[in-house]
Amino acid sequence: MLALIMVDEGHMIYLWGLVASKQSKGLIIFARLEDQAIFRPAYGHIGTRLMATNNIPILLLSATCRPEAVDKITTSLMLSPSNLHMIDGELTRPEICFIRVYMDSTLSSCDDLLRLFAPHTKTVAEDSAPMIIYSGTRNRTFQVMKVVNKAWHTQKHEYDPNDQFIRQYHLVTGDEDKARTVEDFGNAQVPVILATMALGLGQNLKRVRCVVHMGQGDPAAIVQMVGRCRRDGNVGLGLLFMERTRKNGKNDVEAFGDKVHQDDDACMDALTVTPCCLRIALALDNK
Repeated sequence: MLALIMVDEGHMIYLWGLVASKQSKGLIIFARLEDQAIFRPAYGHIGTRLMATNNIPILLLSATCRPEAVDKITTSLMLSPSNLHMIDGELTRPEICFIRVYMDSTLSSCDDLLRLFAPHTKTVAEDSAPMIIYSGTRNRTFQVMKVVNKAWHTQKHEYDPNDQFIRQYHLVTGDEDKARTVEDFGNAQVPVILATMALGLGQNLKRVRCVVHMGQGDPAAIVQMVGRCRRDGNVGLGLLFMERTRKNGKNDVEAFGDKVHQDDDACMDALTVTPCCLRIALALDNK
């Protein structure tokens, strides 16, 4: 007998509800963030499955769920607001320092990462901070590997699947390579992982001390990715590399009006130009 329906990572209902309803086609964030498909694309059709149940309670769990997402989830699940009971808390991670870094090079080149890494002759892998670099697309993960190896003076190591400094993880990475990368990272045998959103959902990587996000994306997804930093409660670092402007975007504070609906692209523009503390901005965005 079915007693309860539980959905982990419930915000994915919102993302895949947009896909199922074809509303995602106009949003830049879906082109910028590959591999969201890795986690349950059927989430966008859960509402039709609920029609076959009889007053069975459903429990949705998510670390981030913006008000707009709550409204769209309610619609996707064919529920009325009176059917919802919210238990929420403040989206604060005081142990993580958020730093926005404006990019001087193009996103496709990823050359801004050159300033993060010293040559291997000065910093050995064992002394490097365990980190994840999220680059949005699969092709860009390889470009990031090339740039990091250039900075580390270990050119061509991006072709070594067993490199002891840097590995990649995305949707089409082989299952054995994925498992070995996560295991080696957890055992302190490799300090850096280059990834798309395929890494992290449903996983608990406690060793991460720094998360780097390349380029503009979805604010809620950025919170999810940076939130994988310092699950042990110690001090961590979230570096957000952002382009200074976006074509046809809102590229200064004056471009935003009062009480005007903002889609995910506009929210990302706001995060890029806001003079506010990023932690406060992200917390307000999720209220």
